[in-house]
Amino acid sequence: MAAITDMTVRDVKLKEFMDEYHRPLREDLYELRLSNEEAGVPLILRETEAALSLLLDFTHPQNILELGTAHGYSALFFAAKCPDAAVTTIDRNPGMIDFAKASFERFKEGNRIRFITADALETLEKLEAEVDSGADRYDFIFIDAGKSHYREFLDVCERICTDDAVIVCDNILMKGWLFDYEGKSAKRHRTNIKYMKQFLDYINGRDDLDVTILSGGDGLAVIRPNHDR
Repeated sequence: MAAITDMTVRDVKLKEFMDEYHRPLREDLYELRLSNEEAGVPLILRETEAALSLLLDFTHPQNILELGTAHGYSALFFAAKCPDAAVTTIDRNPGMIDFAKASFERFKEGNRIRFITADALETLEKLEAEVDSGADRYDFIFIDAGKSHYREFLDVCERICTDDAVIVCDNILMKGWLFDYEGKSAKRHRTNIKYMKQFLDYINGRDDLDVTILSGGDGLAVIRPNHDR
């Protein structure tokens, strides 16, 4: 097996083969993707985008929440894919905020994106207060922020989502370190690895959640509340 890369848990040849079948939603978004990829900016992998696109086709969300904006590609993808939906995205990284704002200004969809530049957990608590005061609940949530906080994120997201919401957690395989944790890179991230393993055990141990783990890209956990159990 080829060495695990920074972009994917799959070997390079397989990734290149899968990427050949990527269907961009729109040419201008594809150009943004290419510029981000060339600059080494973190963004959803092409396989991940394809999975999200299918999920959005099935669910037709009206109120989307994203934790982890980076340079804004995925938020713009959500807004373009779901033209009738409101999109809220959260990021606190100073190195990302200016780039994300610039991306949103370049695209017409940027006008429909609520960009909150603050800590995700603190913001989630404020969003919970908004929902308690009558604001619309979220029916599609994409979690792609601090990996050691996924359980905390999920706990709050469950309180602000609709009964039939879909919650998607990205990068759950953590570049393969979850099952292949030799080497310096894995050791530097051992705390995140520990918490991610605990998170996966937690969601799979809950009878009131429908959970599907996908290995495409860097791994996705697709979660839906099951109120019949």
